[in-house]
Amino acid sequence: MPVKDSSITSARRYIDFLLMRKGQVELQNIPGQCIINYLPDVSDSMKALYPYRSMTLGITNPMQLDVFSPDTGRPFAMSHGLHGSPMAAVQLEELIALGCEDFLVIGPAGHPTATDGPELELGELLLATSAWIFEGTSPHYGEHKQSKPSAEAVRHLISTLQDLELHCRKGAVATTDALYRETGPFLRKLLDRQILAIEMELSALFTVAQFHGKSIAGLLFISDLVGIDGSWHIAPSPKVYRTVVRQLTDIVLAFIKQ
Repeated sequence: MPVKDSSITSARRYIDFLLMRKGQVELQNIPGQCIINYLPDVSDSMKALYPYRSMTLGITNPMQLDVFSPDTGRPFAMSHGLHGSPMAAVQLEELIALGCEDFLVIGPAGHPTATDGPELELGELLLATSAWIFEGTSPHYGEHKQSKPSAEAVRHLISTLQDLELHCRKGAVATTDALYRETGPFLRKLLDRQILAIEMELSALFTVAQFHGKSIAGLLFISDLVGIDGSWHIAPSPKVYRTVVRQLTDIVLAFIKQ
């Protein structure tokens, strides 16, 4: 499939249809900078800090978009991430059609562990340097085994982390459509490729952003450990999770101000 084949269906045409249906001519201004966030607690923290307005788009899978207006600095948007690569790609297409251009994705991920124990700990932060494609959405945009974040967005995120003096690992992740099919052979494949995390959206988000020439970076926290020995340790302690929420909130605040 040629990468640049035009699609008859498009996010822009869908949004225009929704506006016409509501009797609107156009949307209010949407900021160029957008956080795609999979942690409601981070959204709650941001809403406690800044005035915001909310809008909902869509019919069967509504997407909520919050637009924040700090007293100083540029407005920015935050959207609650939709789960799974197909809906994550739909969401990003619609955010791009609305006018968003620079994206940071934050969310949880599992960590595949070898028999000698985990390389990462629950709650540890991981900056995704690439995402292996084990999902079915990315091939519709081109034939690749991996997708990558934007170099400039990664540099921006690394600078943010350094300014905050926060430790963060960097490495490859794997995106799968099948949460409950993380089998021993699959984990061994990931470990052989030195993949540090498993999640369900990032490779598709990187693919769509690259297809449209938009900036994107992904920052994950380790939410569970999946052992090749059959063990599965789910969720960090409440204390560790509160630390993660605080760190991610600080990162978002610093990221949007740079």
